[in-house]
Amino acid sequence: MKILSVNIYGYGKIIKQEFNTNQDFIQIFGENEAGKSTMMSFIHSVLFGFPTKKEQEPRREPRMHNLYGGRLTVKFKDEPEPVEIERLKGKVQGDVKVYFKDGTTKGEEWLTKKMNYIDKRTYRSIFSFDVLGLQDIHKNMTEDKLQEYLLRAGALGSHEYDEMLNAIDKELKMLYKRNGINPVINTELQDLNDLSEKIRGLEKHEEEYKMFINEQVKTLESLNSKKHALNQMEMIRKQKMKEVMYHKDIKDWKALESKLNIEPVNFPERGIERYESLRNHVKQTAKDIGLRQEKLKTLIAEIQHVKFPDKNIISYLEALQKEEPEIKQQNMEAVRLSNSAANLENEILNLQKDIGWQEEHPDVDDSNIVRESVQSLLSKYDEIMLEEQYLIREIDHLRADIKQLDAEIEESERNQIDDGRMKKKREVLDREFELVEKKRMYQLIEKDYEREKRERDRVKNWQAALIITISIIAIAIGVMFIINNSYLYGGLSLAVGAAALFILVITNNREQDTLKTDYQQEVDTLQDEINALKNEYDIDFDIDDAKDLRQELKGLRAKRNSFSVKLDDLKETLSVNEANQDHLNTQLAEVKHNLKVNPELDDKYIVDAIYTIRQIKQKRHQINREQQELDNITKNLNDFDTRVSEEVSAFGIHYKQTSIFHEAGQLSSKLQKDEAMYYNLREQADLLENEITVLEERNAASQRELNQLLDYVEADDEEEYYYYARKHSEYINNVNRFKELSDKLDEEHFDYDLRNELSGRLLADLKADEDNIGAQLDNLNEQIQLEQEALVKINNEIKLLESDGKLSELNHLYGMRKGVVQSLAEEYMSLTYIRILIETHIKAIKDERLPIVIEEARETFEFVTKGRYINVIYSDEGIFVKHKNGQVFHPLELSQSTKEMLYISLRLSLIRALKGYYQLPIIIDDAFVHFDSERTKTILDYFRSKSDDQVLYFTCNLNTSIPSAQTIKLKEKTK
Repeated sequence: MKILSVNIYGYGKIIKQEFNTNQDFIQIFGENEAGKSTMMSFIHSVLFGFPTKKEQEPRREPRMHNLYGGRLTVKFKDEPEPVEIERLKGKVQGDVKVYFKDGTTKGEEWLTKKMNYIDKRTYRSIFSFDVLGLQDIHKNMTEDKLQEYLLRAGALGSHEYDEMLNAIDKELKMLYKRNGINPVINTELQDLNDLSEKIRGLEKHEEEYKMFINEQVKTLESLNSKKHALNQMEMIRKQKMKEVMYHKDIKDWKALESKLNIEPVNFPERGIERYESLRNHVKQTAKDIGLRQEKLKTLIAEIQHVKFPDKNIISYLEALQKEEPEIKQQNMEAVRLSNSAANLENEILNLQKDIGWQEEHPDVDDSNIVRESVQSLLSKYDEIMLEEQYLIREIDHLRADIKQLDAEIEESERNQIDDGRMKKKREVLDREFELVEKKRMYQLIEKDYEREKRERDRVKNWQAALIITISIIAIAIGVMFIINNSYLYGGLSLAVGAAALFILVITNNREQDTLKTDYQQEVDTLQDEINALKNEYDIDFDIDDAKDLRQELKGLRAKRNSFSVKLDDLKETLSVNEANQDHLNTQLAEVKHNLKVNPELDDKYIVDAIYTIRQIKQKRHQINREQQELDNITKNLNDFDTRVSEEVSAFGIHYKQTSIFHEAGQLSSKLQKDEAMYYNLREQADLLENEITVLEERNAASQRELNQLLDYVEADDEEEYYYYARKHSEYINNVNRFKELSDKLDEEHFDYDLRNELSGRLLADLKADEDNIGAQLDNLNEQIQLEQEALVKINNEIKLLESDGKLSELNHLYGMRKGVVQSLAEEYMSLTYIRILIETHIKAIKDERLPIVIEEARETFEFVTKGRYINVIYSDEGIFVKHKNGQVFHPLELSQSTKEMLYISLRLSLIRALKGYYQLPIIIDDAFVHFDSERTKTILDYFRSKSDDQVLYFTCNLNTSIPSAQTIKLKEKTK
């Protein structure tokens, strides 16, 4: 997975900012409070959800902005196109949507599955490096703790499993210890033992107690049966009371059932309303017909007094009025054309003055070819002028640079060191290197020599002690023989002892320690030679600086020669440029002569002059066209005057061009009003005739419908129709009442048989049944009261035998405590089983994953230590590293930074081992602040060249060796 861009709508202090992260390695630089932690938390939040209260992490909701969240553009390796992951404020962890290029969207479930169900905590423990994680290595750790820390880094990446095991161990110790006193299960077991002792002391009254218990059970059973019978009688009594309450409704229901057992009266729906409405409608329609007939007679009389005009006259006048706009337009156009011709003549004179013409020259060539050739000449002229300015400016710069270089060369020549001093400096450096090597060799030889010397001295001391012992024994034996007068043997023994002492004195001469003296003398001689060379020659300089000075002088001289050659080339180019400029001036003067314009005209206005000549020609053509158009309009106007004057004289109108259209309009309006009045009166008469016909048809239809209503009930007149309406209404009311009573009795569960039965009984009989049931209830209550009194006595005896309730209380308490112990035991066994499962899981992960991780870590560790350590070894004892000289070291023996490098190598190897499961970007939060510049450069080179995953490096120390294209600078916004 690769993050292509980060778009933050609002998160913490970052508002509406977008960052391009389409690189394999990105350095995100920012000073304190610039927003590095905010941006890193934003990436975690978009991928895994906003922080919750349980995570104890700030949510970073913006205070001065409404939007909370943002969007990541991400490229998954198994997706053809990048996708956009957007998370906004919604539920606690936010609402997430994944947008695809084709417009489809996915949700949280798709994203979680895409990242193989990894959570935020696991991601941070494996793919995220920070300085706090590296500082944990340098805490006071024993060998076992450090090994466990490194093994976790290579196998699990986190402390989550260890934290779970520690929590389970703590919980187990709180529950139970083998010889403990305070744990919960130990305390409960001790309490059970104490309760058991108390219960055995109270069980001697067991038999008598059981007898009373049996009597108690029998009494309770009898009492319960009587209470059950009492409840049944109460239910029967309630039923009787309900029957008495609803006896009147049941009687009414039965009476209505008898009344409705006849054929219903047929009557039309809403019959009365329809009959009265139709009757009123017939009367009103007859009145409307009479009124409209009177109005029709009046309209016919008015139509006979209106004169109908001739349509041909109206048509001619309308056609004449339609010609008015055209005639007016032609008059206006004639005036406009006259004015336009005069204005164009004045414009032509002004344009001729602008280009220096005294008269028009229609034969001058103003084609596009001429214009483009002039533009080409002017463009070349401008280019030549710009090039000339550039050449002059460059020549001045080169002369200044050459002058500066001459000064720098002179200064560099004064600072150079001669070859003799350089030679002596190299000789001193070689001898100093030889001196260091000899000292190191002497230290190695001295250790071996001292060890061999101690061994030889130990052997010699042992031999001397043996010889002295033999001598003492021989002398003692000799003295004993001499005392016993055995002088021969005594003398021999004394001689042997003396010879042994003599041999010891001869062989005990210590060898002189000349090796150390010779090496020291050689080192001192070499040191003296070095000091003599330094005193004799002035070699107090850095040879690398001297080489740089020589190289610098060589570069300055080469640069000076290059500048000189370039200056000559520029001068030659400038002379060629001046010749081209003269040739272009000659061509532009010839163009002015051909156009017959003023020779003093500036060159840059030649193109404008060509356009002016074109305008003069165009305006002359326009004057000719407008003059021809003016002649045509004048002819049309004269023809119109002749024709219309003859035609309107027949209507009594005197022709006058200014008023003819007004008089024709007035006559046309009068004729049209007469025609409109005639048609209006005729239309009103036709409308009234149609209305009268429609009203007569409606009146006949209403009368037929009235007859149908009477025929429906077979009534002869209106009085009989109203009689059938009352009968039908009475039947409907009885049906509704019967339905209402039926629903009411159904709700009280009175079925049809029970209703018939109760309707045939008297109310007095029902009340007598109710009184009988009440007497039986009183009898049962008396029996229950007697048995309850007997039960109270038995309970008192039982309480007395239970020693004031202690035995029952103890038994109950014992059962409760036993249940508690069983639940605690089950909890203890569950925790033990979970602990075994976690340990088995950790062991399986280590056995399967660690060999692969260690194999990957070797190459990484060798790279980041620049070959000082060539191997990482994993065995039953833990992790070890091998130096290039062959020595094997425990991690505790390594320096602080080397331990951090080993930890980082194991984490990176774990990431590569998990490549098949997770392909996620690596986030580094200033994890290398304790490294020196060289180690920081090495680890960053590894991430830039060896890592297959995208790396986001957040830091407050800007590394200038990283290109700006791979650097994002965060700045704190000030308000």
